[in-house]
Amino acid sequence: MGRTIELDIPPRNGYLALVRRVVSTAARLDGTLADRRIDDLSLAVSEACANAIDVQRSAGSPEPVSVVLELDGSSVVVTVTDHGGGFSPDEVYPIPDPDDPGRLRHERGLGLPLMRSLAESVRFTATGDGTAVRLEVRRPGPPPPNGE
Repeated sequence: MGRTIELDIPPRNGYLALVRRVVSTAARLDGTLADRRIDDLSLAVSEACANAIDVQRSAGSPEPVSVVLELDGSSVVVTVTDHGGGFSPDEVYPIPDPDDPGRLRHERGLGLPLMRSLAESVRFTATGDGTAVRLEVRRPGPPPPNGE
């Protein structure tokens, strides 16, 4: 049986800790997701929310940022939706490799690669006035039967 938790936050960074707390608490409900994966998901969601807040503030949108958690036996899915006008992740300037000296000039812009490295699935969808970012972390499957 799945559960859904919906949270609307004002577009202010002071609410990021609340979002991380709700995500980590909800992801622990059935005890099957390892603490490390919960931390990964919380960080990825925090990055998505921080991006949403930044873009909304830049656009002057006072609308709340929507955070929807969907919990079921196979995964935890979190969708963060902003009202900041939207963007295409394919048009974001690529970040240099970690060993490239040019990387030192990048104080920002690491959120998208970070989200992609922390979640099994990341999907960006344009909405009418913004972007929805869907992050999925899968729960571990049952162990294989003995001898297999």
